[in-house]
Amino acid sequence: MSVTDAELVGRACKGDNEAFSDLIGRYANAVYGAAYGKLGDFHRAQDIAQEVFVKAFKKLSSIKNPDKLGSWLYAVTNRECLDWLRSSKNESVFDPAHNENIPLHGTHETAEDTWLRKELRNEVWQALSNLTEANRTVTILYYIDDYKIREISDFLGLSVEAVESRLRRSRTLLKKEMLSMVNENLNQNKLNEEFKKKVFQDERMPETQFRRVAMGESDFDDIDMYKTKFVNINLEGASFDNINMSKTLFHDINMHQAKFIEVGLWDIEIGNCAMGGAFFHDIGLKGKSNTFENCELTGTSFTNCNLSNVEIKDCDISGLKINGISIQDLLENYMSNK
Repeated sequence: MSVTDAELVGRACKGDNEAFSDLIGRYANAVYGAAYGKLGDFHRAQDIAQEVFVKAFKKLSSIKNPDKLGSWLYAVTNRECLDWLRSSKNESVFDPAHNENIPLHGTHETAEDTWLRKELRNEVWQALSNLTEANRTVTILYYIDDYKIREISDFLGLSVEAVESRLRRSRTLLKKEMLSMVNENLNQNKLNEEFKKKVFQDERMPETQFRRVAMGESDFDDIDMYKTKFVNINLEGASFDNINMSKTLFHDINMHQAKFIEVGLWDIEIGNCAMGGAFFHDIGLKGKSNTFENCELTGTSFTNCNLSNVEIKDCDISGLKINGISIQDLLENYMSNK
């Protein structure tokens, strides 16, 4: 039996961000699709979806009926879209130019590809805009991520019969070829795992506790992660670049081959972490209580880093290098000059 929304909400409220990650995966494309149905713009719809989940994270504990999380998220999505429409009343709801430079996931496009994609999106929206908003929303949710009729009815707060009726009307109005194009285009533009990372990395969540989340090879770039707590996470191969991570706590982390470049790491605590092959460059490790304890630092490299006030306790430091010099050579040199 699948885990219920209420169970995931309860776990997320206790600091289990893997549970919140599961909720994002469950509802990301529903929120995104509903926003797209109102705004006709994939990029703005993604912005709305991110806004919705950031707010959801902060308000999870106040949700009165967590088993109705889907309909609650839909209500928040509606409010966010209305707020955007009110604040942008002088703009066209659908602006093709706004989508023009948004490539498909993992593609490298030519100018012709970009033009064709823009034209396809225009055609898809023109087809969908001929539907009523109610029918359009149901159609988008059905085709964007294979949501079942029951899931759509729960999310929109409608009966199964109402959803089926709206879907039938939409299929009747859209020609078979156009329906196939809508299906393909929505699937090409749906959200993927990268969206979860964007939510967790949002600068409005600076004190997020990352627990039991698989984030290997993630890129964290130019954000504020002050007082963030990383607990029991796979960060193997992750890259941190130009980030304030002061007062951060790392505990029980796999950070093999992780890279820290131009990162503020003062007043930090790192405990029980596997950091073999990690790379630190231009790091500010200053202040007090900068502690590495019970860590594997085998093959780790510190280059051009301020290591003042750093304590290394009960760590495996074999192969550790500082500015290209092994720790063994540095210790031998120190002992010979005492």
